[in-house]
Amino acid sequence: MRVKHNKKRNTAFLYEVLVKNLTIATIKQDLQLVSEIKNQILNFFSKDKILGKELKTFRNISETTKVDVYTAQRLIAESKKDFNSLDRTTSFNEQTKLINWMNKRLGQETFNQFVPNYKTLASIAQIFASETDTKTRVLLERNILGLMVKTTQEVIKETKMEPLDNLSYKTYINNFNEKYGDLLEEQKQLINNYVMSFQDGGSMFKLFLYNELDRIKESVTNAVVDDGLKEYLDKTLTLIESFKTKPLDEEIFEKILKLQSIVKEIE
Repeated sequence: MRVKHNKKRNTAFLYEVLVKNLTIATIKQDLQLVSEIKNQILNFFSKDKILGKELKTFRNISETTKVDVYTAQRLIAESKKDFNSLDRTTSFNEQTKLINWMNKRLGQETFNQFVPNYKTLASIAQIFASETDTKTRVLLERNILGLMVKTTQEVIKETKMEPLDNLSYKTYINNFNEKYGDLLEEQKQLINNYVMSFQDGGSMFKLFLYNELDRIKESVTNAVVDDGLKEYLDKTLTLIESFKTKPLDEEIFEKILKLQSIVKEIE
């Protein structure tokens, strides 16, 4: 019988939730909360802390792709050994402290946030758990093994654009100009902010993008147009909201550039 997975006791899941809340706080410019979350990550997940060591055992598996079967099997076996060598009581107590802080500061609903690789992290936790029965553990290990030996493209469908160097940046602008005409100033700012985002992990770009989408939404909402165009713009508003919850890929990026052109026409 498979052991029920308790995500609050999954160290890697707790870390992912903290990082997600850090991103949200950064976008909202809640500097106090940003500072607090950073401190919690430092206090609990530094490499010399027990939860930091546990997190590494998860990452040894979850972040490994494109390896041969032998290497994948060794990584799983050694990671299990490293995990089980850590004191379970100390780990439990540290998790409890962190969970209590998250409940009080971020709210209980924070544990319901979507984590893209949650299924993988849950499987790894069950592989590590001594309570998991043999059959379940073997089946889970086989599934995880399959992910580790596949290519990155097979494991994760690419949901974000690759970093642009200067040549790629110029090429992208030229191609867009050929298709849609000269870039507007706000379009240049969007592309510039995207290119620069790879220097700070994308935090400032996300903030810029949210503000720009809000500007577009406000312009569309206040537009005085005929009924036919109004229906189209209503659909556009729905589209804009969806962009805030989707990973940014080239298709969405181009749609935002088009929306900027539409807003310019409306104005």
